[in-house]
Amino acid sequence: MQHALPGGHGGGRSHAAKSEAASSHNVKHKGKNREPIKSGPKPNESWKAYHNGGLDRSGRTITQIYAVDDDYVIYFAEHPYPEAFWDFWRRWLGKETTRAGWELFYETNKDPKGLGKANAALAGINRLLNDNQIKGSREHNFNYSKLELAGDALEMIFQDETSDGLEILNALRDELRTKEEGQRRLMYQLGTLLIALLPWIAYLFLHGRGYLQPGTWNPWMLGAALAMAGGLFSVCLNIASLEVNVNQGKLFLLFAGATRSAVAFLAGIGLLLAMRSKMFAGITYESSKPLIDAEPLRMAEMFFCFLAGFSEYFVPNILRDSENKKKEEKPKSPPPSHEDRSEHRENVAAGSKKKRTTNASTNRHSENAE
Repeated sequence: MQHALPGGHGGGRSHAAKSEAASSHNVKHKGKNREPIKSGPKPNESWKAYHNGGLDRSGRTITQIYAVDDDYVIYFAEHPYPEAFWDFWRRWLGKETTRAGWELFYETNKDPKGLGKANAALAGINRLLNDNQIKGSREHNFNYSKLELAGDALEMIFQDETSDGLEILNALRDELRTKEEGQRRLMYQLGTLLIALLPWIAYLFLHGRGYLQPGTWNPWMLGAALAMAGGLFSVCLNIASLEVNVNQGKLFLLFAGATRSAVAFLAGIGLLLAMRSKMFAGITYESSKPLIDAEPLRMAEMFFCFLAGFSEYFVPNILRDSENKKKEEKPKSPPPSHEDRSEHRENVAAGSKKKRTTNASTNRHSENAE
């Protein structure tokens, strides 16, 4: 058995360049004084003839033969991606802008035990790898190292070491899933942080410039900022238990985190309204002193605004309790008085007497008819 160790990305590219230079001499001429037509490399129908820089049977360029034996071959290929829009700054700095993703393939004439499970694990690994990367970047090299480990596990399966190979593949898939879920949780947290910073930046800027003197907007802006800070604190505490899915895009989770800050903003404003209307925590204010909507926030108000943003159920519970209290305070119909009961009894007695009279009259008519 021959095992081709990885020789680096540069070596693979130089070998491919030599193959293209050799094939350029094989040209065809169509008619007189016509430009030569270059014939590119053709796909290899036999996997035993695969080599670095050649094409497999599907037409993919083989970047590197990783492992080869009489019954199988494992090789790497690079899938090219178009240049991203934000790569202009790399091009401006003269850095690498070519994007590509590593792919692992194999060909075999064996059917070892556990190959179906191995294919399922490899499909999960390929789906979890973020393969659209700059060539030579840290993430690009990380993907290559993980696929090397997958190639070793696949070779173990071909050599009938099925249990060990499947264990490596499953552990690798779980590791990549944990990494992707962690990145998505961080994107959710980042979205919450970015939106939570906005009211603080606006408040400190306006207050520092003297534009936000104690007045109508001062307490409301500070209350909203405190509520969004509470929401950010809640996200940071519960980020490990946040349920995410690897199928959810990172941009989607970024906007979801921003929505969490928006909910905290509304909760803080709603709670401050409830407090200043004395629907909640009315003992915070002096009953003899009239409440001014524009007066600065008190310490109790600051705490409850922060708490409203921290807990997603605090303000909804207050509104629900207020609604139930109003239903309980709704006046009920008074019980009937003694006079009403006497009148009711008289009406019942009169109705019974009238009914007896009607029955007696009906009986007399019946006797006369007989």
